[in-house]
Amino acid sequence: MAGNNDLSSSEIISRLFEIITNISEANRRQLLIVLEKKIQSQFSLRRKNHRQPYKVNVDFTIDDFPFTSFTLDISKSGAFIETDLPFSNNQEVSIEFELPGCKDPIKAKGKIVRTDSTGIGVKFNDPLTNL
Repeated sequence: MAGNNDLSSSEIISRLFEIITNISEANRRQLLIVLEKKIQSQFSLRRKNHRQPYKVNVDFTIDDFPFTSFTLDISKSGAFIETDLPFSNNQEVSIEFELPGCKDPIKAKGKIVRTDSTGIGVKFNDPLTNL
């Protein structure tokens, strides 16, 4: 077998698929958690604004379809919305939610920049000034 650095992209995918299909479901779940945490930590390092844990009801619209869920965290530049629905990166999102001390609901537009099994990461088109 060639060294890992010598594998083509399709060979890497094929090898990963082979490994994943041959391990137990419990190990697949653990692998998923590890990979999602690794990806999350990479996003945290690249963020301009620190996200704060903040769970609040959020109404959001994607492709003219309304949805309701919760934010898990928020910053001036984006939010993570809890959902198990299969959205895609680069989809346009309009969201509305309330912040403590704000008289009017916050309305923002943005794009999905990350998806995983727990939800979607949304980057706002314009930073929030209310935070």
